[in-house]
Amino acid sequence: MAQSAMASEALPNPNVLLALRLAQDHSLNIERRLLKKLSKDAIDRMKNVKTFSSGQVALYALAHQAACSNPRRVSDENVLLDLVSLLEQKFDMEMKNINNSNNPLTNYYQLGLSILALCQLQGTFSPSQIADLFSPDEKKYYLSGQFSVDTAALAILAQICVQNTMNDAALVKENRTISANVQWLLKKMLEHKSNRGIIGNMYSTGEAMQALFVADKYLVPGSWNCTQTLATVLSEIPKGTFDNPMAAAQLLPSLWGRTYLDVNRFNCSKDKGDHFTYFALQQIMPFASQRSITVMYTVTDSYSNRFSESTTVTVPESSVFFRVMEAAQEKDPKKFRFTYEQSQWGPYITSVQDLRADNENCIYWKLLSGKTPLSKGAGEYVVSDGESLLVKFTT
Repeated sequence: MAQSAMASEALPNPNVLLALRLAQDHSLNIERRLLKKLSKDAIDRMKNVKTFSSGQVALYALAHQAACSNPRRVSDENVLLDLVSLLEQKFDMEMKNINNSNNPLTNYYQLGLSILALCQLQGTFSPSQIADLFSPDEKKYYLSGQFSVDTAALAILAQICVQNTMNDAALVKENRTISANVQWLLKKMLEHKSNRGIIGNMYSTGEAMQALFVADKYLVPGSWNCTQTLATVLSEIPKGTFDNPMAAAQLLPSLWGRTYLDVNRFNCSKDKGDHFTYFALQQIMPFASQRSITVMYTVTDSYSNRFSESTTVTVPESSVFFRVMEAAQEKDPKKFRFTYEQSQWGPYITSVQDLRADNENCIYWKLLSGKTPLSKGAGEYVVSDGESLLVKFTT
């Protein structure tokens, strides 16, 4: 994560700063440099504020707070930005959209982040509104027929935060509703725990662990073996499972037994430490394999059935999915042209043959190996010889 924070070409990632601050070991120099990048990026995003989503604003605000920087006074070159006020506006727009269309502008994961940040940063919200917002409803927590453990985890973290601030005896009903919401979400989350202790999938487990930490009073004794889950995720680290800085950032706090609710618990006057330096982070590049492999590559529009094209391409061994896409485009630009944008998870495919993903209508380009959706992105998934790869336009 620290290495990615120092990379000049990488997008500044608030998740990374948040995780680095929640870790036990620190490099204040690297954290300050990343904070400066995030401040500049937040102000740059205001040039097109519509694309600065509620969840993103929440993460930038939490990262600033964790780094002992006031999120209400983010500055760069004499420009001042109040991230908390901006988040209040974004959340209000989300709620208006729910009232009008029964759907948020983004999704319930981002709403969880928003409430979590507003709760910790003394923003404006209504406990009764939050109690209703995260009520049991499959539409809120299911994506493509699958229960979203990530969304449930953020909803639990947000509601526990709100519950911790509710001192008013008049809020008994809201308190009971939130308790019922959390119990339902915990039950659903643990129904998706594997026999190895993974909750949802490998990448949702870190945030699920945080939710289980803060909601432990609601857990049925014996329903979760923390030691087993911890041992499983630790065993995956040497395999490269969490080499993506975003994946590492979502896991790291739980490895220290910390959560996003600890953001306000830093003693900034005692902030110290340079446990690792930029120069110590430099790695020798691995030897590039000269062996080539061949894969089958297909792009198909399963939404409106306009096209389906296939080809075989040859790429170096250990190539990622994205390199296959580039090779196919070089071979036949008309059939396999594509566009992408850099995200904090790596390259995100935005179009193939000019058919664009549309977040508002939940249409996107899905990556598969055979019939199996990938758990890693195009820039991370390493392909194998003889593999059949598919890029599919779907809802």
